[in-house]
Amino acid sequence: MPKLTIAIVGAGLGGLLFALTLQKFAPDVNFQIYESAVELAEIGAGVGFQPRTWFVIRELELDQKLLKIAGNGERPDLAMVYRKADQKDGYTFHATKGEEAENWTFHRGELQKAFLDHLHVPERIHLGKRFVSYTEPNDPTGQIELQFQDGSTAVCDVLVGADGVKSAVRGALYTHLAERAKARGEEDKALLLKSCISASFTGSVIYRGLVRLDGNAGADEALQKSNLVMHAIAYPVAKGRILNVATVVMNPALAGTVYEGPWTSKVPKEVVIETYKGWEPAFEGALKVGWSKWAIHAVKQLPTFVDGRVALLGDAAHAMTPHQGAGAGQGFEDAYVLGRLLGQPSVTRDNIAVPLKIYDEIRRPVAQAVAARSLKSGQLHSFIAPELDAISPGLSADGNEPTQEQLKHVAKMIDQLKDWRQGTTVGQDCDAAIQKLDEELGQARASLA
Repeated sequence: MPKLTIAIVGAGLGGLLFALTLQKFAPDVNFQIYESAVELAEIGAGVGFQPRTWFVIRELELDQKLLKIAGNGERPDLAMVYRKADQKDGYTFHATKGEEAENWTFHRGELQKAFLDHLHVPERIHLGKRFVSYTEPNDPTGQIELQFQDGSTAVCDVLVGADGVKSAVRGALYTHLAERAKARGEEDKALLLKSCISASFTGSVIYRGLVRLDGNAGADEALQKSNLVMHAIAYPVAKGRILNVATVVMNPALAGTVYEGPWTSKVPKEVVIETYKGWEPAFEGALKVGWSKWAIHAVKQLPTFVDGRVALLGDAAHAMTPHQGAGAGQGFEDAYVLGRLLGQPSVTRDNIAVPLKIYDEIRRPVAQAVAARSLKSGQLHSFIAPELDAISPGLSADGNEPTQEQLKHVAKMIDQLKDWRQGTTVGQDCDAAIQKLDEELGQARASLA
C-alpha cells in the first residue's frame, strides 16, 4: 500500500517533471495526473535551460535523451549575441562566451514527448479532467476530495496544482484562504487574498514564430545563434532545424489592466512585419512565417505557495515574464525540490504539512526573485527601464542613440541580472530543504518523547 496518494493537476512540463521526480525518488508514493485536455498534443514554441535547470535533468537521467533533440546539438555552448537590429545596418555589440554561454534550447512539444516517454506509468494520466475545486476533510489525516467539471471526483492526501498561469487550483486555494480570513473578520486580508486568484496583464505582447532553417534564405547565420536584439530573441530548437523567434512589444502603461480578447491567438505575418519595419534585413527576412500573439500575464507575488496539504508549482505559483528564459526552469526546480521532500522516508500522512511548508520556505523566495529580475530584464531590453533615461526606443530606431558604450552598459546590466544562475545549484537548495525537514521532524519527535 502506498504511503501517500498525490494528485497532480496539469500534465504540462512542470506537472510531468514532478511526476518523474516522484517516480525516481518516491517509489512508495501513488501519484495520479489529471489533465483538462482530451489529448496531449505536442504544441508550443521554444524553451531554454540554464545550468541550474540542467542539473535537474541530469538527476532524473533525462540528459542523454534530451541532448539528441537540443537546438544546439549536444553542445551546451549556445552564445548570447547582442545586436542592435532596429536599423538597416545592425551590428553586434556584446556576446557571452565560455561558462556564460552554457545554455540548452528545445522545442516545447518535443520536450513534452520526451517526458511522457520517460514515464513508466502512462495509465496514471487521466485526460478530459478539468479541475473545478476541492473539499478539505474534517479529519486532519482524512483525504482531500477533488471535483471535476464532468461531475466526477477523486481523492488524495496531497493536491499539487501544476495547471499553469490560469490555475484553477490557485483559484480554489486562495478562495479557501480568503473565506477563512473573512470568517475571522479580516476583510482587508480577504480582499488581498482574493486578488491573488487571477494573473494580471503585464503590458507585454509577444509574437512567436518558428522558422524552418533548411532552405530559408532569410534566416542568416547570425540569427541561428541566440541573438538578443533588444525587442526580439531568436534561437535554434529541434536539432537546429527550426529557429524559434520571439518579438516583444512592451507598454508599461497597460500593466495591471484587463486584457481584452484571447491571451493567445494567430496573427497575420503582415502585422509582425509592419511592427518591425526598418530593422536589419537579416531579421526582417526571418519574419515571413506564421505567427501567434501571446498577451503575457504574470502571477503577483503570492504570500504562500501552500495551504495545508495543497501546493502550487510552476506557472500556477509564479508565472513570470519570459525575459530571463527562466519560467520553465523555475517550475522544474519547484518540482524537483517538492518531489525530493515528499520522497523522504520520514514523511508520512501524519506529518505531510511539514515538507510542504519547507517547500514554500525554500522555493518561493527564489522563484519570486527570478520573476522580479525577469521583469527588469525586459525593461532593459526595450530601453524603458528608469535607469536608461538617456535612451529611448524611438531615438534608437533613428540610429542616433544609443552609443556603443551605452549599449554595452545595458548588456552588462542584463548579464548582472542573471548572476543568480552562478554559484548555487538546485542540489544545494534541495540538501538544505531536506536538512531542515530532518531537523523539524526530529524536534517534533523529541517533544513527544
